Amino acid sequence: MKEYIKKLQELLKQVNKKHLIAAAAAVVIFILGFISGCSCSGRGGAFGGKNLGVTEALDSFAQVIPEGSQIVARFTDNRHSLFYLNSGRLMRFNAKSKMLEEVIPYEINKEARVYYNEKDDVQGILSAQLSDDEQFIIITAVTDKKEDDDEEVQTATYKLNTSSMNLLPFTPPPAKAAPVKKDSVRRSAAPVKQQQAIPMEDLPEVGDIVQPEDNTPKPAAEPKPTPAPQPEEKPAPRGQETVIVPAQ
Repeated sequence: MKEYIKKLQELLKQVNKKHLIAAAAAVVIFILGFISGCSCSGRGGAFGGKNLGVTEALDSFAQVIPEGSQIVARFTDNRHSLFYLNSGRLMRFNAKSKMLEEVIPYEINKEARVYYNEKDDVQGILSAQLSDDEQFIIITAVTDKKEDDDEEVQTATYKLNTSSMNLLPFTPPPAKAAPVKKDSVRRSAAPVKQQQAIPMEDLPEVGDIVQPEDNTPKPAAEPKPTPAPQPEEKPAPRGQETVIVPAQ
């Protein structure tokens, strides 16, 4: 019993007085552990040290976190922790030491800026997400108070190393453009052939009898006879004259 009271006192020292909800959750965990320890006296106290494993401690704590909290990450490996976000504050439960602590960025990195004010609607940590490789928690936090004439909230993004608990500034990668589907590519339509308009004067008037076209093939034209070549007339030599004798 003395060991449980000592553990509880250490826990309450680490929890900020403002975070009564988190402290209450930790107290509930210890009460549950004490009850389990009493019912299983042969195995010792559940939160006293050895008997409650990491997985069981994380599962028990996940059931009593404040309503509306967002579980960010749960590790059963050598990190043995559960991170959750509540009211703009990131909390960490250590399943080995059974300690609950707040992750305060500017206490880890003096250059980090986070604006906390529970009276403001927009304050603290806005979002916390686990990276794809499950090594970092990407934190987006408010850095300054939002005034009435401010169009946007001033924020900064950090990445928290879940193994070393180091905090560094982080620049999110640019969003990838969505791939263009082949079917969505606009193709130019083939040009439409325009039919030549028939002049109005060539159209028959109403009441005229239109004779059908004669499509009978016409005979080929006969070739014209080629004229025979005329002999070239040469002049008679001098002294010789042609005498034309009249017919008898």
